[in-house]
Amino acid sequence: MLDKETIKLKEEGNDGRSIFLYYDKMIGLYVAYGLSAYYTTLVTNPFISYSVEMQMPVALLKREHILLLRQALEKVEHTEKEFYLFRLRSVVGKAGYLRWEEKRRN
Repeated sequence: MLDKETIKLKEEGNDGRSIFLYYDKMIGLYVAYGLSAYYTTLVTNPFISYSVEMQMPVALLKREHILLLRQALEKVEHTEKEFYLFRLRSVVGKAGYLRWEEKRRN
C-alpha cells in the first residue's frame, strides 16, 4: 500500500522538476500524483484522473510510458516495482499546473 503522507510531502516539496512515481501493487501500474502527474504529461500521455482521497490529480503509467520517461529524462533513483525518481532538464514550475489541476478537479 502506498504511503499517502509521504506522497503528499514529496509533492508539496517538489522542486519544479521532479517526477516521483510509485508502484501500486493492486493495479500493477506506476502512479504519479500532483505536480509529478502534471510533469509526466510533458513527456508522455498517461491516463489522468483526480484522486478524491489524495485531493490531487493522479497519472496512471503503463510500461510504454515508463520507457518514454527513461529515454527523455534523467533517472535519479529506481527501486524495482516500488519507486522511480526522474528529473526534468529544466524547472517547469507551478504556473501551468494550477490551471491543469483545476480542469482535472472539475
